[in-house]
Amino acid sequence: MEGDRIADLRSPSGSLLSVYAERPSPGGFAALLSDLVKPLRERAEGHTRAVEKSVRVDSERIHGLADELELDSAPGYAIFASDLDGIFVLEPLGHTVPSVSTMGPRPYMRPLRASPRALRSGIIVADHTLARTFVAVEGIVEEVNAPIGASIGSRSWGGFAGYEEQSVRARADEVSAKLWREAGDRLLDRHMKRPLDYLAIGGYEETIDEIGRTLHPYLARLQRATFTINPQKFGLPALRTEVAAMDRQMRRHRYDALAGRICDTAWSGGNALLGITAVLDAANTQAIDTLVVAGPFSKPGAICDNCGFLARNGDSCPVCGDAMFDVDDVVGALMESTVAAGGSVSQITVASPLDHHGLGALTRFPVAVRV
Repeated sequence: MEGDRIADLRSPSGSLLSVYAERPSPGGFAALLSDLVKPLRERAEGHTRAVEKSVRVDSERIHGLADELELDSAPGYAIFASDLDGIFVLEPLGHTVPSVSTMGPRPYMRPLRASPRALRSGIIVADHTLARTFVAVEGIVEEVNAPIGASIGSRSWGGFAGYEEQSVRARADEVSAKLWREAGDRLLDRHMKRPLDYLAIGGYEETIDEIGRTLHPYLARLQRATFTINPQKFGLPALRTEVAAMDRQMRRHRYDALAGRICDTAWSGGNALLGITAVLDAANTQAIDTLVVAGPFSKPGAICDNCGFLARNGDSCPVCGDAMFDVDDVVGALMESTVAAGGSVSQITVASPLDHHGLGALTRFPVAVRV
């Protein structure tokens, strides 16, 4: 989805509908879309006749998509429409989204921003005689070139004695280490072209640490996951299951670290803020570097479509004097403001001290907090 293109949509009258629909059970789209547009039509009744007509036309058009969406296969859809402004965009999504609808002067992007970023992992599955390498992104696992094999003879040292045994063992270890380095070099090449988020090593427990010690320093610095698997007998379905579990684990670690960093920085008096009021103030000065929202935390608020000023409430903008538009979820507008100012946003799904505050932010410079 062209997120920037969608984010730039505007409706000066506030008639822009944002509708997200998660695929229901077969035959359920008509009822779902009806439920999503009904509150929008009711909400438009308090606006001008032009806005009422626009919302009515768009509601009927959106409801009319039911048969088309039934035949499609995407897990979710985003629809943005304002007949008054000549806007109608239907975007199939590659992931599920919560079914939600709202209207305002700007598109509601939170369901898209809240989706976790796809993780790109490099994977080595190896034992002493075989190594295979893979790159995985969002459940798609691609093998990097053909498997690498090595012959080390028997690892039963009973037929050797003394120095001869040591020599044979050293030679076998050297061959295996070369095998693992070659596998690592394949992933290093991929990492240099497009960075990996983490590295995973799969194999027998007794060899995983040995494989890790052969990694190039660039790969060794990456976050690492391990899993036990028989390198000689595994299929891609089993590997995809392992990757999905490792992705979840990596996200939990990152979310824990991010929430802890924001809270610790704020508590120690550093450049971080906690709570909706303080973070809105930071957004209005374009001070936010990293915004983190605790799960589905949301609050109603208001936005000035002219200058983008955000507040919990208000009729006129204190900066430019234009009228403020009420929004159902000012946290979603806050996420957009942060992205527009060059910051990053994350919606985390782990329990943390941030839950008490709802959200927090790392800032580029100190921001005065209203008492």
